[in-house]
Amino acid sequence: MSSHSSAHQSAGEARAARTRLRLRQRLMIAVTLLLALVLGAAAWLAIHNARDAIAEEMQASVTLAADLVENSIRSDGEALAAARRLAGIGHLRHLCLSLVARDNRSAPPCEPVANASAPRWFAALTRPATLPERRLAVAPDYAVRILADPDDEITEAWQDTRGLLALLIVFYLATIAVVYRLFGRALVPVRRIDAALARIEHGDYAIRLPRFALPEFDGIAAQFNHMAATLDAAQKENRRLREHSLRIQEDERHRIARELHDELGQSLTAIRADAAGILARGDKLPAGVAEAAEVISQVAGRIYDQTRLMMRRLRPPGLDELGLDAALEDHIANRQRSHPGVALSYNGDEQLAGIATPIAIHIFRLIQEALTNALRHGAPTRIDIDLALSGHTVHVDIRDDGHGFDVNGYRPGLGLSGMAERIDLLGGHLHIDSRRGHGTHIHAEIPHSRS
Repeated sequence: MSSHSSAHQSAGEARAARTRLRLRQRLMIAVTLLLALVLGAAAWLAIHNARDAIAEEMQASVTLAADLVENSIRSDGEALAAARRLAGIGHLRHLCLSLVARDNRSAPPCEPVANASAPRWFAALTRPATLPERRLAVAPDYAVRILADPDDEITEAWQDTRGLLALLIVFYLATIAVVYRLFGRALVPVRRIDAALARIEHGDYAIRLPRFALPEFDGIAAQFNHMAATLDAAQKENRRLREHSLRIQEDERHRIARELHDELGQSLTAIRADAAGILARGDKLPAGVAEAAEVISQVAGRIYDQTRLMMRRLRPPGLDELGLDAALEDHIANRQRSHPGVALSYNGDEQLAGIATPIAIHIFRLIQEALTNALRHGAPTRIDIDLALSGHTVHVDIRDDGHGFDVNGYRPGLGLSGMAERIDLLGGHLHIDSRRGHGTHIHAEIPHSRS
């Protein structure tokens, strides 16, 4: 009980340690996202300031140009002619001038600057939504149109901003590199601890962690090694107790079967022989004696048959002398006689006779229990048993076409638990595949050695 409690507590500590390790990994991801958010905020602020500066510059340029153009036209006696000369200038820095009809409100925008070098995305983010514009009347039908042109200013803003953006990107990459390097070095023990915990979850309690430089990880490693050692000791003790229990069980079965054969079997044979001797006297017997002797002989025969059946269940006949294959053939033949409505098929291998008896008895019990479960609960019409040797592994396949059951929702009883326990003690693997209405398939892989 204490070993079980200690193993349960250690498993809880393993889950808690693994949770802490996952939190450290999530912290690394959070730091990366936080730095990316800071970079994005800084880039947005730089672009926002550049857009505000461009808008202010455009407004100031249009206001100043309007004042200059108005003064120039007023100082000239021929306002329309002066306006034509100014409009001929066309594109200026930040501005473009044109002579338009006073009622024309849909004049085309300025021609784009040919040498603009700002990227399109930067120009789209910094270009003002509405461009400042002024119109100065110079004649009843004409006006000088002064329209802001932000292309040159956007180019200048890009030249000023790209250095800052590049610096931010370099800072972000350098910070990420440093963070990942530091976290990477810190997470080396994390990954080793996580991998070790995964092996613990799969039952490998022999795994141990080395000493770590960081005190925190070294403390976790020490706790982990203590937990693994506790689980390993508990597993070995449980395995030893199970092996001892099954060995005592099989020895006791063998002893009882031998005593039934030697004592009860011989006694029943003697009783039947005595009854036969009484019947042999024929007419010399008093009235009723012959009938009583016949009844005694029949009862003794039935008891002897039941005794033989019990002996078969306690210890398969021929297993020790003829081997596993012969014992299985005899057992399945007897099951076939007692269940004529079920087709039993056995496909074995003569090499099974060379398997060591301690392993052979467990394989026999596995098939015996599987047949019992199928015939008792599955109501099958056919059961196929196949045994095959591959190297040092025995492959056992038992298939039936019975009712089946839901493996995930089924709580195994003593039969299935006993099969799993035997296979585990042999260092093998047991897999049960079943669905309601689709029968059951039991597959076992068992390492073996020659007797």
